[in-house]
Amino acid sequence: MKKLLILVLLFTVVAAAQEPVPTPPHVYIDTTWNAPNGRIWYPLTAAQLSLDLMQSFPGDTIVLHAGTTYSGNFTLPLKPNPSGQWIYIESSALSSLPAPGTRVAPGNTPNMPKITTTNTSAPINLAPGANHYRLVGLEITSNSTQGGNPSNNPPSNNFTYCLVCLNVNPVLGVVIPDSITIDRDYIHGSPTQDVGQGVQANGSNFAVIDSYISDIHESTFDSQAVLAFWTPGPIKIVDDYLSATTEDVMFGGAGGYNDPYVPSDIEIRRNLFFKPLTWESCGAGGTVPAGEQLANGSTCPVGTNNQWVEKDNLEFKSARRVVVTGNVMQNTWMSATTGTSVVFTPRTSQSGNIAVVDDVLFQSNLLNSVNSGISTLEADNNCGAPFGYPQCTNAGESKRLWIDNNLILLRDTQDTYQHGALKLDGGCSGCGPVNGSLPGETDFIFQHNTVLMADRSILWNSAYFSLPQLSWGCTPPEGYSSTHNVWVLDNAMTRQPNGDCGEVTIYGGITGLGYYMGDPAPLSPRFYGNVMYVPSGDRLEPFPAHNYATMVAFTYANPSEYDYQLTSPLWTDTTDGKVSGISWNSLQAATGISGPPPSPILTPVAATSVVR
Repeated sequence: MKKLLILVLLFTVVAAAQEPVPTPPHVYIDTTWNAPNGRIWYPLTAAQLSLDLMQSFPGDTIVLHAGTTYSGNFTLPLKPNPSGQWIYIESSALSSLPAPGTRVAPGNTPNMPKITTTNTSAPINLAPGANHYRLVGLEITSNSTQGGNPSNNPPSNNFTYCLVCLNVNPVLGVVIPDSITIDRDYIHGSPTQDVGQGVQANGSNFAVIDSYISDIHESTFDSQAVLAFWTPGPIKIVDDYLSATTEDVMFGGAGGYNDPYVPSDIEIRRNLFFKPLTWESCGAGGTVPAGEQLANGSTCPVGTNNQWVEKDNLEFKSARRVVVTGNVMQNTWMSATTGTSVVFTPRTSQSGNIAVVDDVLFQSNLLNSVNSGISTLEADNNCGAPFGYPQCTNAGESKRLWIDNNLILLRDTQDTYQHGALKLDGGCSGCGPVNGSLPGETDFIFQHNTVLMADRSILWNSAYFSLPQLSWGCTPPEGYSSTHNVWVLDNAMTRQPNGDCGEVTIYGGITGLGYYMGDPAPLSPRFYGNVMYVPSGDRLEPFPAHNYATMVAFTYANPSEYDYQLTSPLWTDTTDGKVSGISWNSLQAATGISGPPPSPILTPVAATSVVR
């Protein structure tokens, strides 16, 4: 009876604190294969393809001959389509390609027709209002002869701005495309051909599935495998290979102050976000600038310029109602930024005054060999004229983010950068005249994650609470974090959480991380169930009850096959009675990883289970 009473009281306290839950997407895109039954067109030349695109009707199929190159700038036109019938544009060797629901790879090109451009304009252009097109089993690339400069240091490539995109600048009044599906396509640049974006998903009901998008880079400009900024959604990105030098995938970041849309109702599932390590180099073909360190601890020499710029795997500058689950995000490093894998940074200055980053579930993903794991920003600290955005009048917000059951393996390097799993923004006073003080991260949950260095060395920090613009020291209230309703629950972390003002501060009767985690009181239900390894040299800090810090090394079930289920300490004094850290079964089911993944997608760590 006493145990039952304690459980009831615990549930009551947790419930009273109102743990925030993101609102899920209102709608998911159905991409079930459903072949049209209208006329079939068989263009054999580029000229015939242009003509057939104009003459075909909704419900028709356009079959392109595998092995044939169609060179030009082809437009998918708007057609009257009251019944919402699809036009499929597909390979003649479709039966020899992977079946629906299976990702293609570069090795499938013999069974693909090639669509390419010789200039800076896209090979596939979506006309305003174009709708119900499905591109299936195509190779889409660039052979541009424009824009390069061989006298640059390093030489710059010829380039194409985008491979699949809207053929006009998105502005108010433009009817965006609708119901566009990129299905089992190989979309790419090359080491000698630059591409700004693989796919601009500026349309409603836009899906990118089972495709392979690689070698996306353009000089030192930002480049993305998939970029979406002028869209209300929904958007589906499922089972793709996504590789770009800067952001592999980004939402927001463009459109201007009057962008009328927040990309919404987004599904990102079972993709591989990947940056080849060949890009972590100096000079031609590299992304590391002079003076920055490489993974081996050497420094890029002065006078050698990087050809491209590397940033992150996934970035949200404007988005809401998002589910990100079952993805592998592989390789980030120091370049233009700190090599953070996943970034939640509302940017109304770039994405429009209505931009937010709200209601995101980031669950059961593997972040592998990344310099830093996850970073947040509570609002746009660049909004306003002093920061170059005079028409930005609203800093926006970031609310209701739930980071759950993710394995964060930080990269083993000899550089001196601070490798951390989570950087949580704690509020920014005086960040700009538009807003004065920004609101502080609000309604944030970090739960059942496992974080460590891939080689089990000492990481810089597991969770770091940042106090931007902190110039006055840490004496309350000036240095006090303004976070609201932050929850840190059930995690397995190989260092104690920390922040700009140290590991533990006692203020107002709140002991421990209450200084950083803000209101509401009490802290205990919001910092609960965590187990923390304390390496030699660190002080064992006090934490609220139901948490455990230990100087005894952690062990895991089977690290050689990415099973980092915690086996010791077997800490189950958690909010749900499950062991702290990841559930390997749930993560494995979401990602599909089974056994050691094949190189070069992932490189399993040594088969040892001890944190050193």
